[in-house]
Amino acid sequence: MRIFILLFLTVASCIATSQEIIVDGELSAGEWDAALEYDLEYETMPGRNTPASLKTTALVQYDKDNLYIGFRAYGDVSKMRINIRNRDTVFADDYTAVVLDPYGDGRYALLIGSNAKGAQVDWKVLPNGGEDVSWNILFESAGKILDDGYTVEIVIPFSQIQSPATEIQKWKIGFIRKSFEPGIMTIFASYKNLPEVQCYGCQVDEVVELGSPNYAKRNYIYPYLFVKQNGDRPAKELKLQNPDHAMGITGLLDVSKTSTLEYAINPDFSQVESDAPMVLANETFAVSYPEKRTFFLEGSDLLKSDLQSVYTRSISDPIGAIKYIHQGEKNAFFFMQATDANSPYYAPGEYKSYFGSAGKSKVSVGRYRASLPNKSNLGFIFTNRDYHSGGSGALVEIDGQFNLPNSFIVDLNLAKSRTAEGFDNFISSADTFAGRTYAMDGEKFSGSANNLRLRWIVDGAYAGIRSKEVSPTYRSSVGFVTKNNYKERNYWFGKAFRSEGALRKVTFHTSNQKRLNYQGQTIRERRELRAGIETDFNTNFSVEHVTKDSEKFLGIQYAKQTEYEINASYEPSDNFALGFNFEKGDSIAYNLDSPVIGDETNIEVQTKFRITDRLQVSLKHRFSELKNKMSQQEFYAGEINRLTLNYQLNNTISSKLIIESNEFSDNYYLEGLFQWKPDPYTIFYAGATQYYDKPDPFSDNIRMETSQIYFKFQYFMNLAGSK
Repeated sequence: MRIFILLFLTVASCIATSQEIIVDGELSAGEWDAALEYDLEYETMPGRNTPASLKTTALVQYDKDNLYIGFRAYGDVSKMRINIRNRDTVFADDYTAVVLDPYGDGRYALLIGSNAKGAQVDWKVLPNGGEDVSWNILFESAGKILDDGYTVEIVIPFSQIQSPATEIQKWKIGFIRKSFEPGIMTIFASYKNLPEVQCYGCQVDEVVELGSPNYAKRNYIYPYLFVKQNGDRPAKELKLQNPDHAMGITGLLDVSKTSTLEYAINPDFSQVESDAPMVLANETFAVSYPEKRTFFLEGSDLLKSDLQSVYTRSISDPIGAIKYIHQGEKNAFFFMQATDANSPYYAPGEYKSYFGSAGKSKVSVGRYRASLPNKSNLGFIFTNRDYHSGGSGALVEIDGQFNLPNSFIVDLNLAKSRTAEGFDNFISSADTFAGRTYAMDGEKFSGSANNLRLRWIVDGAYAGIRSKEVSPTYRSSVGFVTKNNYKERNYWFGKAFRSEGALRKVTFHTSNQKRLNYQGQTIRERRELRAGIETDFNTNFSVEHVTKDSEKFLGIQYAKQTEYEINASYEPSDNFALGFNFEKGDSIAYNLDSPVIGDETNIEVQTKFRITDRLQVSLKHRFSELKNKMSQQEFYAGEINRLTLNYQLNNTISSKLIIESNEFSDNYYLEGLFQWKPDPYTIFYAGATQYYDKPDPFSDNIRMETSQIYFKFQYFMNLAGSK
C-alpha cells in the first residue's frame, strides 16, 4: 500500500502545477516545466489515421481548482485561418482543443478549445456521432501567433465539469487540431479515429489522474430586462404602440458534484437572431427549427431520439420552468417541468400535418439513460402535456444504442402515446383518420411507433438497414411528429476511397426506401444514387440521382418521378467561399386542390467575402419554381435574396446587418443587431427588425409595414461558495 501511495504521489507531482500560469497565450519558461506532453501523431481527416504532416504538442497540468491545457502548433502562419470571432464560431478557423471523457464510458465527449486569437469553442460529441454545439461552460483562453505557428493556453475550472463522485478523478483525455494549412480542412489528433465508433471524441485513450480537486458548487443567477416597441401600418400612417417590457430571472445551482438544478421565472425566450428563411410553397408538413434559447440547451443531448419525441421549441411561451440533470457513474437522469402560456398543437397525418394553438398547458419531460459496456446505452423518455382548456397527451419511449462485435451497431426505439382531446376546437378541419376526427371533440386514443436500425461500419465502407413504423393514432404533444400512418423499410450502402493525391476522397452511396400505410398500400418507393469528391484545393463536388418508382398522395397513385441534384463548394482561402446547389426534376404540386406532377427547379448560390479579420460579407440567392409540364404554367415561382454583413470588434462584441427580399412572402426584411456577450450568461443586445412592402405592385416604391425595436440586458452573477 505504501508503495502504491508513493507511486501515486510521484505521478501526481509530475503534472501538478507549481507556478501560477498567466493566461496570455504564451508558454512562458517555468510555467509549463512540470507538464505532461502529448504529440498529435495522426491525421484523422481527410486521411484515416495517417501520420500527421504538421507537428503539434499538447501540455497538461492541474492544481486543486483548475485543469491547465497548453498547445504548441507549428506551421506556416500565412496559410492558416485565424480570425476574431464570437464564441462557438471558429469551425472555419485553425484551432486546437482538448477532448475530455470524465466518466470514461463514452456517454459523451467534451471538446474545449480556442484559436490563436482567443476565440473560444466548447461542445459535446454524442454517442451517435452528433454534436451539441449549444453546450457551454466558463473557461479562460488566450493565444499568441508566432513566426512558425501559434500557442494557446486554456484554463478549465473543475467546477464547470460534471464528473464521477469519486475522491480521485481519473479522466480519459485527448487532443485535436484543425488546420487549413495543408490546402484542405485537416484534423490532427493524439488518438486514432476508428470508423465503427460513432462518437469520435469518445475514442480518447489516454487516462490522466487529476488527484482530488476542490469541488466548488456553482450557484449562478442571471436576471434580465427586455424592452421593445412595435409599430404597424393599419392604414396610411405607421403607428407606434406603447413600449412593452418584461423582467425575469434564470438560475443554475449545483446540488452535488453530479447533479444540477436550473430554474426560470418569467424567462425571456426570445431569439436574438431570426431563423433562416425556407421555401414552404409546396410543403404540407410542419417544419422544425433549431433550438437557440439558453435555458433549453443544457442537457438537450439527452433528449435526442430518432422518433423526435422531444422538441423543446414546442414550449413556446413559458411562464416558468425548472430542470434537473444528474450524471451518475453509470447513468444519467433528466427532468423538466414548465408552464407554457401559448402551446402549439401538432396533429400528424398521412399526407399533411394539422396545427392549432391550444393555449395554456403544463409540460413534463423525464429521461433516464444507463451506460452499458462497449460504449452502448439503454434508456427511456417520458413526456406529458396537460392543457388548461382540457385534454392531454402522454408518451413513453424506450431507446438504446448497442455496439456489437465485428463493427455492427443496433439502434432501437419503441414508443407508445396516449391522447385525450378537449372540447376547445382550435383545429379547423373536417378531415378524419382511423375512424376519428382531427377536430377537438373529446376523443381518446393510443398509438405506437418503433424504429430498428442495424448498421455496419468499417474503414472505407458502411451499410445499413432500417425498419420504422408510426401508427395512424400516434402523437407526441411535446415532440415533433408531423406524419404518421406509415411502415417504412430502407437499406443503404456506401464506399469511400482515400488518397494523398489531388483527389483526397471519393465516395459512393446508394439507398432504397419503400413506405406503406397501415392499410397495406404503397405510399412511396424511392431509389437514390450519389457520388462525391473532395480535393486537396478545398473544392467539393457531389451529384445525386433520385428515382421515385411509386408515390401515392391523397389516395391518387402517381407515375414514376426522377430528379437530380448537384452540389459544389470552393473555398480557396479564408477571404472567399462559394457554394452552389442545383436541383431539377419531377415533383408533385402537393398544395393544389387537384395535385399533379410538375417540373421543379431549385437553385441556391452562397458566397462569402472576408474583407478583414473583423468584417465579413455574405450573399445568398435562392430560386424555386414548380410549373405545369404541359402548359408551363407556374404553380409557384420566386426567389429569396439575403445580404448579411458581420463586423466583429473583438471576441465578445459584434454587430450584424441583414437585408432580405422574399418573393414568396412578397416583402422586404431588414434586421440590425448589436451584441455583447463576454460569457455564455451575460448578454446585451440591441436591435431592430422591419418589414417593407409594395402597396402598389406596379410601383417601385416600398414602405415600412411593421417595425420592432428592442434591447435586452441579462447580467450574470456568480454566488458560488466552496465545499
